[in-house]
Amino acid sequence: MVFAQLVTALHVVEVSFPLEYQAPLWKYKPINFINNLIGHEGPGSLHSYLKEKHWITALSAGSQSLARGIAMFKVTIHLTPGGFGT
Repeated sequence: MVFAQLVTALHVVEVSFPLEYQAPLWKYKPINFINNLIGHEGPGSLHSYLKEKHWITALSAGSQSLARGIAMFKVTIHLTPGGFGT
């Protein structure tokens, strides 16, 4: 069990997934496809659906190279008070 005391009223969810080494896939860039799929903000997207429900204020997704051969895919969601309580 984890207890935390909030200092500010900022509610953010960050989820990170490890990625396999991406350099050999430079020609196809599969992680860019996933990034565009999750991070897209247009009509019918995950972002627009959650924003219409007034659950989020921002959503971003992308890969992070931590070192040679080590990368993470991170999704960051900024929640509204209503989205945090849902």
